[in-house]
Amino acid sequence: MNVVGIVGSPRKHMNTDVLVQRVLDGCREAGATVATVYLNDLDIQPCQACREEQDGSGCIHNDGMDVLYEAFEMADALVLGTPVYYNSVSAQMKLMIDRSYCLARCVVSPVGKAHYETAVEKRKKGIVVAVGGSGTNPKCVLPVFTIWAPEVNLEIVDTLLATEAQLGRPPMESADLLDAAFAKGVTLARSLSE
Repeated sequence: MNVVGIVGSPRKHMNTDVLVQRVLDGCREAGATVATVYLNDLDIQPCQACREEQDGSGCIHNDGMDVLYEAFEMADALVLGTPVYYNSVSAQMKLMIDRSYCLARCVVSPVGKAHYETAVEKRKKGIVVAVGGSGTNPKCVLPVFTIWAPEVNLEIVDTLLATEAQLGRPPMESADLLDAAFAKGVTLARSLSE
């Protein structure tokens, strides 16, 4: 079982990263092999919409996204962590999401109706970790992940949503939240062996 944490925060060892790592600790405890990718450490160029046809054949550019394309194909699960910025995901996370555009192909039915199918073969499960500061609605990021998940063949099975405003302290200082993150990791990893 391979679980990859993808951290969309520019700040290591802070709220989003700490909670993603705690989920990964739970996965490791349940027998999974874990790895972390820090989006801010990767050189990822913005999507240029350079293909005339969305055919699922991948991106023509080779950059830091190649690490993520491999993770999308190899991982059994993803733990996606983002701070909440202006009621959405971080710029780093959005960049990854936009560059996944090339992983879906347009399929036209016999009656002419178009829909998109993923070109990513491996089905995987995922947890979304969203951490806000002064806001009180960390679930505002979920629609972005819900739209994106089918393009990478991901089933979002759980979330961990928290804000400093709701907790009255930084989320990484909440023992209850850290315990919940760990438990979610254990549950995720165990579900991979079912």
